[in-house]
Amino acid sequence: MRFRSLGIIVATLILVGLYIGVILGNIAELERERHDFAELQARKILLSFETHTVRLFDLADIYLRAARHFAEQEGTEHLARFLDRLAPPRSDLYSSTLTVLDRRGRVTFSTDSALPRGADLSDQPVFLHFREAPRDSILIGTANDSTVPDQQYFHVARPLLNGKDLAGIVMLDIHSSQIAAFYRDMTLGPNSSAAIFSLDHKLIARQPPPVADAAPLGSLQVWAAAKANAEGKFHKRSLLDGVERTFLYKRLADYPLVVVVGFADADIAAGLEATRHSEMIEGGLFSLTALGFAVLVMVMDRRNQRLTESEQASRATAEMLERSNADLERFAYVASHDLKTPLRVITGYAQMLDRRYRDKLDDEANEYIAFLTAGTKRMYRLITDLLHYSRINSQAKPLQPVSAARAADIAVSNLKAVIEECGATISVGPLPTILADESQLSSLFQNLLGNAMKYGHPDRKPMVSIEAVRLSSTIWRFAVRDNGIGIEPEHFERIFVIFQRLHTDSAYEGTGIGLALCQRIVTRLGGRIWVESKPGEGSTFFFTARDASGD
Repeated sequence: MRFRSLGIIVATLILVGLYIGVILGNIAELERERHDFAELQARKILLSFETHTVRLFDLADIYLRAARHFAEQEGTEHLARFLDRLAPPRSDLYSSTLTVLDRRGRVTFSTDSALPRGADLSDQPVFLHFREAPRDSILIGTANDSTVPDQQYFHVARPLLNGKDLAGIVMLDIHSSQIAAFYRDMTLGPNSSAAIFSLDHKLIARQPPPVADAAPLGSLQVWAAAKANAEGKFHKRSLLDGVERTFLYKRLADYPLVVVVGFADADIAAGLEATRHSEMIEGGLFSLTALGFAVLVMVMDRRNQRLTESEQASRATAEMLERSNADLERFAYVASHDLKTPLRVITGYAQMLDRRYRDKLDDEANEYIAFLTAGTKRMYRLITDLLHYSRINSQAKPLQPVSAARAADIAVSNLKAVIEECGATISVGPLPTILADESQLSSLFQNLLGNAMKYGHPDRKPMVSIEAVRLSSTIWRFAVRDNGIGIEPEHFERIFVIFQRLHTDSAYEGTGIGLALCQRIVTRLGGRIWVESKPGEGSTFFFTARDASGD
């Protein structure tokens, strides 16, 4: 009996030991998977950070060149006029300070009121650099010593040259805290970091900022690593803030810089804390209630199956969200950076040509400039509308009770100038409270009202009404009715397709996105939109939405 009891105890201890070993193995596997997933995310962010950094400096250099050209042609005393006419691309990344120094290092122009004209900056590193080597090149200065994110900045500068002699410097301040802002809400964790270093052992920007007692920059491992390989990774406790991280780095091809992204061990461990706690409790309970090998097998099988299914579902959802977000981010980036910025520059210079040379060019040249300006403005409107269309779902607020009457009033207020110009009469009946996003609902009303006035009948002034009737306890039907030119029945479905227009630009301006935008908004509200019309008499646009009560 004694031996049998001992055998049972030994067998139980062996089974418990095996189970605890499996638990620890599962925790270790989950930790490896989380580390691998974090590294994959970090590589994607590093690629985005690299592209973001290169384009930031490209845009800053374009702006510096434009400001320098204006200063050389018009003089620094007129530089404020240039700033009023042409805002810098992605101006939210810059501080409000654009400064011009003369050949002695004295301030001749600055948008910073704390830098009066004539202030001596000849002892600043940026001036000393170009004084020692007066050649046309871009200088990316080091970050200032502030450890407060909102007060971190660095300089980007180019020289003003008179032949081979230094005639001055034009420089721009860039907020360091904004450079890494795009990655903060991503999945690397609260202790992650992003930084830009120059190849000559200088810190350009970092989020979060280094702590006040950080180690000297020259001792950082990134220098040796980046010197040996153009890109790679290493694991180390950061000398700038003491956090242990895995760092991924890459040298930039276009600038003598290294971009670095790091994710912290503490963030991975924090994500596993709940799992580790629950696993140990499960192991303890099993140790006390272990009844045999069969029970252990069933518990492990059920548990592993649950973990596998949950992991597969989580991965599938994460991949789907990642693809969707990546598509939207790429579209928004192209629309706002690669398209809007050059169009803004083209429009600005076309307007400058028109103002400066209108009296010096013939009618044909002036007509070409007018076509150029009109075309770029229409393209800008098209890009803006596309960007708005793409963000209906990705950047929308949660649906909540919204007063449709208030949303309609906002739309009417936004169209006040158009209403007065065409002498339109707008009547708004009693409207309910529905589940919606107020901004999108007012945009819906504004598009429908704007179309009603745009396509007004030439023989009468526009009359537009907004009404709502209850179809059921949960559904309202809205109607926007006008007395305009109407729509042929064969076009009732076509008008809601993006870029589909029934008229030329010469007859009616537009991008062909407005009604497609309306349809997407209504779809998000859980309703549908349609039109009824008689050519020559007018049109009525109907859409449905859910009552806010939810009964």
